[in-house]
Amino acid sequence: MKVYILHASMYGHTEILANAVTEGVNQAEGVEGILKSVEDTDPEELRDAAGIIWGSSGYFGEPNPKMATFFSKLGGLWVSGGLQGKAGGVFATASSQHGGVENVCRALQTPMQHHGMILVSNTGPLNEDRVNYGNPYGATSVIPVESSPEAPMNEPNNSEMELARQYGKLVAEAAAKLAK
Repeated sequence: MKVYILHASMYGHTEILANAVTEGVNQAEGVEGILKSVEDTDPEELRDAAGIIWGSSGYFGEPNPKMATFFSKLGGLWVSGGLQGKAGGVFATASSQHGGVENVCRALQTPMQHHGMILVSNTGPLNEDRVNYGNPYGATSVIPVESSPEAPMNEPNNSEMELARQYGKLVAEAAAKLAK
């Protein structure tokens, strides 16, 4: 059983979070996580998926242009009902605390709803990490812009990465249940 993890990463930050989501998917029994860039994904591949988790960096609270272009290619799947009943999840990154990660998640969910997918919420026990870094709409991370072009790439913090792993596993387990 396959769960696709698709990312629209402009500078690499969102791909790092996608890697954590994929690690979580691969922890679910009998599920294989397929990590791909939206630019390298043929929408027809998604017909065989049990679940799909897609994510994007945010631009003023909306998904980035790469994700918008990808969504424009999903018309054939919509007409045929090719994604109906599949488990779906989302993830997002922003460069500032008020960069709109929750709004990006909600915007990423809308196409899933149009396709008839079943959205999986990112909920769990309320512990300190979930209270400080969790998001019920999906996995998220606030990653500040690097101080200079020569600076090493900033990455999600350990708590954000762990919550992304947990979410990947949660979506994969939901996909497995729905596929039975």
